[in-house]
Amino acid sequence: MPVRARVKNPWRTEHPGQFSNEEKEVVHLAESGEIQQAEMYIPTVKQYWAPFNYPNIHLELGRTDPYVGAEFNYDGVELDVPPYGAITVSEDEPIVGVAVIGSACVPPGFVIIHAEPVTWKYPRTAVKMRIDGLWGGHIRIDPWLKGIDEGYKEAGMSSAIFEIPESRKVTIYAGSQMDLDEKDLENMRHDTHYSIRIIRVTLKHAKT
Repeated sequence: MPVRARVKNPWRTEHPGQFSNEEKEVVHLAESGEIQQAEMYIPTVKQYWAPFNYPNIHLELGRTDPYVGAEFNYDGVELDVPPYGAITVSEDEPIVGVAVIGSACVPPGFVIIHAEPVTWKYPRTAVKMRIDGLWGGHIRIDPWLKGIDEGYKEAGMSSAIFEIPESRKVTIYAGSQMDLDEKDLENMRHDTHYSIRIIRVTLKHAKT
């Protein structure tokens, strides 16, 4: 089974509290005064649609027993809250950008990505990013059945766009705020999910 993107340099396991040569790159270049050359490459975008039945995507819906709300529905893949639900995308070419399009259960929503870099040179940050405050949500089924539809003012989608260092794979987590209402008290679960509909991945091609 494919694993999620690692964020900790495997070299660190045997060298706690130390910096590898790759991680010292900035200081070495500054000390040497070496002139750097700007990189030029051609971006290629691949687009994936829910329910993400692709050979290079590993989807973990999250907890289903007991059921806490994670599911496949008409608006996309509604992931269980982190760390239970996750989508991992692996590519043969370096990933330099990720866009996630979807809708929150209870806006505002958030999206987190963890990426496994091609070269481990980010010692005190890793490749981890988060975007909060994502407006727009899908209408809950109860008000929908009573006639509240996509014309409602809070109904809508959002996008989280990440520009990342070259990475081999990315793992996406998502969710939304907790705001209890009568339905949550009845079923004893909160509706803090985010439904992912589209994932766009930008790949780096060398310019020839």
